Formats: sequence, structure tokens, C-alpha cells
Amino acid sequence: MRNSALLGLPAGGEGANPMEKRVAICLATILMCAGSALADPAAVVKAHSDAFGKSFNSCDVPAALNLYEDNAVLIWPGEGEVANGKAAIAKVIKAECSGTAKSSLKQISSDSRAIGKDYIINVGMWDDTMTGPDGKPMTARVRTTELLHRSNGKWRYVIDNASIGLPPPPAKP
Repeated sequence: MRNSALLGLPAGGEGANPMEKRVAICLATILMCAGSALADPAAVVKAHSDAFGKSFNSCDVPAALNLYEDNAVLIWPGEGEVANGKAAIAKVIKAECSGTAKSSLKQISSDSRAIGKDYIINVGMWDDTMTGPDGKPMTARVRTTELLHRSNGKWRYVIDNASIGLPPPPAKP
């Protein structure tokens, strides 16, 4: 089928204004490319977060590392949990998995925005449940700010920043 028929133009373009033909061709090109160029940020982040939660909770370090760019930056709440590059990120994840109080993550919320066709920024909340000093489960709310980048068709963290808020000050007597 010829392009003119796809665009609803007469064969050979007879009777069509040259400017109308150019506009129609431009619109058709944009529509054909838009689906692949513009990903749904919420769906991308949900899939990425689900994969991260699964790999972290099962201590599958190779699977977790596949979610990061080679030069990614990781900043987590614990002292010394700052890493640049996959080798350093692997050490932080392995340390988390080998601790006596292994935690379990569950995503609570996410607010994602495309900042270009190959970048998404996300602000989210996770619950991090672990065994407390008294042996009972305790949960901390973790805030995340993440920058994801698409390269070679795959989304990966460029920046993974997590923090835990300070507890409220003690009530005054």
C-alpha cells in the first residue's frame, strides 16, 4: 500500500495541496515513532521497581546489578552506603544481604516523570521491614529519588538515592 493511500490522499498526490501532504506525512511519522520513543513512565518504574524488590529481597546480587548502569551512583541510608559503579554497588548490596537483620522491601508509592525520551525521574516510598533489637519486626519508611536511563532498549538506574527521615523530636514535658 502506498503512503498516499495510508494517509487518505489521492494516488500520486493529485488534488492535494503540497503543504497538506507534508503535514500529513509529518504527522504520520510522528505517530509511528511516538509509541517506541515515549514510554509510560509509571509502567517503566513499576516494572523496574518490581524487579529491584524481587532481586533485593532474594539477595540475587547479579539480578540487582543488571538494573544499574555501569557508572551508576548509589546512596542508601546506612553509614558508608555510598557507591560509584557496579563493583562498589555490589559490595553495598552484598553487605545488606549478609547482615544479621536482613530487611525486606515493599514499594508503597511512586511518582514518575519522563525528562526526555530516554530518562525518567522517580520519587517513591518503600517500607523496609527488618528484625528489631527486641526480635520483633520493625518497619522504616524509605524515601527514594531515582534517575533511570534507557540504553540499548533497557532501563537502568543512573542514580539510586534512598533516605530515612529522622524520628520526631521527643515531646516536651
